[in-house]
Amino acid sequence: MRKLKCIVVDDEPIAQQILEKYISQIEALYLRGKCSNAFEALQLLHSEPIDLMFLDIQMPLLSGFEMLKTLQNPPKTILTTAFSEFGVESYEYGVVDYLLKPITFERFLKSINKVLMSNEVKFAQEKQDLEKVSSNFMFFKSDKKIYKYYFSEILFFEGSGNYIKIYTQSNKPLMILEKFSELQEKLPLNQFVRIHKSFIANITHITKIEGNQLSIHNQTLPISATFRQNLDDIVNNNK
Repeated sequence: MRKLKCIVVDDEPIAQQILEKYISQIEALYLRGKCSNAFEALQLLHSEPIDLMFLDIQMPLLSGFEMLKTLQNPPKTILTTAFSEFGVESYEYGVVDYLLKPITFERFLKSINKVLMSNEVKFAQEKQDLEKVSSNFMFFKSDKKIYKYYFSEILFFEGSGNYIKIYTQSNKPLMILEKFSELQEKLPLNQFVRIHKSFIANITHITKIEGNQLSIHNQTLPISATFRQNLDDIVNNNK
């Protein structure tokens, strides 16, 4: 796992030392630098990407809040302060957490877990999106053979129990052994839509929608009330 690059921004040397000690005990963190004021921090932030910033609120010349206002894309930020009255205001800046000094390791760890969990969710989503966008085809196994189908050539899928039929313009339907719900998770969301418990349609091949049915070339497919909203959302977004 890639370590998160951190900086500590605090005008108190003792506070810097405590955070440095805590950061050194977390495998997922790497301390890139310690800054005694906002101007030092801004210089570092403008020179290289930083993943996580521990930011003191009350500092000379430029406060932590004032510094955050100057940043268009600030790193994930955990605010640190000796004054509890800034708690409510801090969350208006989209910070991850608010640590009240003196900071215990247990409370520090709780904040880091928030950061790591949000990072894992983001990474998983990015990976899923990348996998769906990066390939424009899919392999299917049928009758001890493996077939390669480009998404663009698939008209629709018809499910029946644990089996699915794949319909294309040129070939007869291919029967595969797979659950409908599992297939749906593998398909690109921007190209296929579930319209019925037994049908997934290729959006690009839909030629007409009328009542509770739609047409794909010379085929008519049912639209169930359960999945109607999926289709309506796509139609409305493309008006």
